[in-house]
Amino acid sequence: MENQFNQQTNGNPYPQGNSYQQGNPYQQGGAYQQGNPYQQGNAYQQGNPYQQGNAYQQGNYYQQGGAGNGYGNYNGGGNVSPQKAPNIFQQFALSFIPTQYERLTRVKTGSMIGFVTLLALAATLLSFLAVIFDFGSIDMEELASQLPDFTLADGRLYMEEDFLYDESGIFVYMTEDIDGFSYEDAAELAAEGYQDVMLVGRDSISLMQDGQYQQADFADFGDTLEISREWIASTLMPLVVVILIIAYIIIFLGMGLGYFLFAAVYLLFAMLIAAVMKKNLDTGALFRTAVYAKVLMFTVATVLNLIPFVHFSVPFLLRVAITLGFMGFAIAKLPGQNNQMQAPMMMGQGGQGW
Repeated sequence: MENQFNQQTNGNPYPQGNSYQQGNPYQQGGAYQQGNPYQQGNAYQQGNPYQQGNAYQQGNYYQQGGAGNGYGNYNGGGNVSPQKAPNIFQQFALSFIPTQYERLTRVKTGSMIGFVTLLALAATLLSFLAVIFDFGSIDMEELASQLPDFTLADGRLYMEEDFLYDESGIFVYMTEDIDGFSYEDAAELAAEGYQDVMLVGRDSISLMQDGQYQQADFADFGDTLEISREWIASTLMPLVVVILIIAYIIIFLGMGLGYFLFAAVYLLFAMLIAAVMKKNLDTGALFRTAVYAKVLMFTVATVLNLIPFVHFSVPFLLRVAITLGFMGFAIAKLPGQNNQMQAPMMMGQGGQGW
């Protein structure tokens, strides 16, 4: 019979089965050695979303998805710095280059409205100055000396006999036998080659200068206004200037509103063109394309109106056709949108979420 102490020695729980030797969690199965989450299974080493699956490293939308960066980066290559939208003067220059309309689609709404407003204002001022220059070249004293005696009072014209002046491209006709004249009457004379047409009836006066038509009723001048031949030489010029200023203010407002109205109509054609080309473009980009595509023919019409020896304008349907063709070419050069925008995702190891 073995010694109890030998049995205890061979089976001593401290040498062989000592929990601090064989089963000691700090030696063999210690959670801090084999199963220690800070060594083998540590979430901050193997599965740490800030190392392997960190959305700000591997799947970072603003690093790998730079080409589709939500900040509107058009440079690609991961550059997140957006290009600066063109200013008003650059917008005018780029509107003639359809391959550069991508930059124009980034113009803010306020800047676009300001551009159209300045464009309409410039066209109105140039036309107004041209009319004033032509009207100022007329010698009013010489013209008044050739006029018959007449009186304009109580909102109507009084004169004994009709008057006709036809010289140097100027046509003036005055009579009290006709109530007034219309645009068609003045346009018919202008079509014959007259640059300045003045038709005076009993109740109104009609003026046509370089294709610009104005009409005023004598009743609008008031009952206290009295005009005679002598009054024309000294007072008519300032009065006509005031009338022209009021008329051109109305023209300016109508021109600006009409520009956007026609641009809205062209937007419908732009949407149709984009659909045919299978281009995925948002409505804002198409509307800006329509707005800037109109600049070409708008400028041509304004320039033709300012040239003294040119007495024709581009037909309306031809202007529409040219604008649509120009707009279609610009749309073809615009890059389509990416329908599947990548959203930032916080992914861990193996595509698993936190």
